[in-house]
Amino acid sequence: MQKKDLIELVKTYRNEQKCLIGFNINDIYDLKAIALAADEALSPVMAMTYPPVVELNSSFLCKKMVEGIQANTKQPIYLHLDHSTSITMCKQAIDDGYDSVMIDGSQRSLKENIAMTKEVVKYAESAGVMVEAEIGKIMGRDVVVKSDKDFLASVNDVKAIVEEAQPHILAVGIGTAHGFTPKAPKIHFDRLAEIADAVAVPLVLHGGTGIPDEDIQKSIQMGVAKLNVGTMIHTTYMKSLYNEMRKDIDSAYPPYLLKTVIPEIKDVALNRLNAVNKQYSLA
Repeated sequence: MQKKDLIELVKTYRNEQKCLIGFNINDIYDLKAIALAADEALSPVMAMTYPPVVELNSSFLCKKMVEGIQANTKQPIYLHLDHSTSITMCKQAIDDGYDSVMIDGSQRSLKENIAMTKEVVKYAESAGVMVEAEIGKIMGRDVVVKSDKDFLASVNDVKAIVEEAQPHILAVGIGTAHGFTPKAPKIHFDRLAEIADAVAVPLVLHGGTGIPDEDIQKSIQMGVAKLNVGTMIHTTYMKSLYNEMRKDIDSAYPPYLLKTVIPEIKDVALNRLNAVNKQYSLA
């Protein structure tokens, strides 16, 4: 199994209108499910660890988990630190062998965001680690949105962070939201088009759980080269595990339960992998 340079891979994906999916994982079991889905879809994937996972396990242990799974997997698995607001955590992940880190300064001023991103990019350079930044806001969780101006990425801000900090990929706020939403998110494709025309850097779309397949593919054709999927994975994991446990809680035994749960997580991951491989017309 030949693992391509990640920075070059996402550049190629933007040019060829392809997309790498990053799946948020929490332990070795959902990681195994993602690996099984990747092999079935014949697609490389990204395993993403959210800061609470890193705080609980350490970036060192997360790296070892991926190495252990990768040894028995045909498709490449790239390890990514997702939505870290800590420069220190990003640096530690880089030291521990992560392929990619996200420094999320989207809740700070543009000046602070640029400074944070620039510091992480400089630190990652010698290790060849990809750095993701964010402009605008991804709705959901604790993000308060009062108007479009609160979350829509400014084209001028996008140009500024790309020119001054030089992140390898850039997440942009265009209307998507983390988690399940009552209705499909309204994606501002007009703003995505403006951003894609303004910068050549591969773009990232967060909130992949609730985005319709057609909108995913349209985004890919407009410059998105990485899609984040999280809630769909951990919700399937928790609900499936709960349903199995409640059948006979006194006799519940983890290996037997997880043999049933892992295929269910794999199926929802495969659903998203198939979504990025579908073909739709922009017309």
